[in-house]
Amino acid sequence: MRETAVPAAGQPRTPYRRRLLGRRLPVLLATALVLTLLGPFGTFADLTLAQRLAYWCGLIGLGGLAFELLTLGAGHLLRERAGAWRAMLAGVILAVAALMTLTVALLEKTLRGMDFLRPLGLAELFVYVVLVTLLVSAIPVWLELRDRGLLADPTPPPSPPLPDNAAAPPAEPREPAFLARLPARLGRDLLALEMEDHYVRVHTAEGSDLILMRLRDAIAELAGLEGMQVHRSHWVAAAAVAGVERKPDGKLVLVLRNGLRVPVSRSYAAAVREAGWAEKTGP
Repeated sequence: MRETAVPAAGQPRTPYRRRLLGRRLPVLLATALVLTLLGPFGTFADLTLAQRLAYWCGLIGLGGLAFELLTLGAGHLLRERAGAWRAMLAGVILAVAALMTLTVALLEKTLRGMDFLRPLGLAELFVYVVLVTLLVSAIPVWLELRDRGLLADPTPPPSPPLPDNAAAPPAEPREPAFLARLPARLGRDLLALEMEDHYVRVHTAEGSDLILMRLRDAIAELAGLEGMQVHRSHWVAAAAVAGVERKPDGKLVLVLRNGLRVPVSRSYAAAVREAGWAEKTGP
């Protein structure tokens, strides 16, 4: 069976190369060609077609490279803080715009003798550069955020108010957040979690798969589901334990409903016994 890694919140579902070549580069090339043909900001009248092509391809390419590098760097620093993407994106856009404003000012002075190297000139140029940056990055950024699952779902309409004499319906128990990460084919009958490098292997009654996240984070998202960590690398659901084996050295091994055997480390053995798991007999 082929293993598929399910990304954690904020992690992209599509490989980086496909996102770069299939989304961002085509948008940059199309934008450069459109600006070359239209020749905005006086470039149509002052530059030849070849010069406009070099001018706009160079600026869009440099801006795209700066945006890509800054985004990768900021994303690496904030990889554990998916909720900070708005501040990160705003900071990247402003940083790229500031860099490109200075670049365009120097290029215009050299190429067409236009002096923007004044506070008012730089401020005016900065506004134009921000607008171009937003137009160029809008589609790739939207696709990237959607791929990472960071776009919030629309807010559902509010429920109609209950009459004063009506009893509020009982609150339904909330499903542990971690179960939403499971692929549909694995169902929701969670048996155990097992740490594998930077992944967590999920075992259910239907099979197993890998999820890109830390074991301790996965356990934190299982609040409300009866179970416990029995080893540095293992967590087991209470309903999954079918029996217990004892090794000659006294260590316990949990036998799960699907036949999986999970070791119990000495530091967790007392908790396993207190939970009554050690008294369970095998099938």
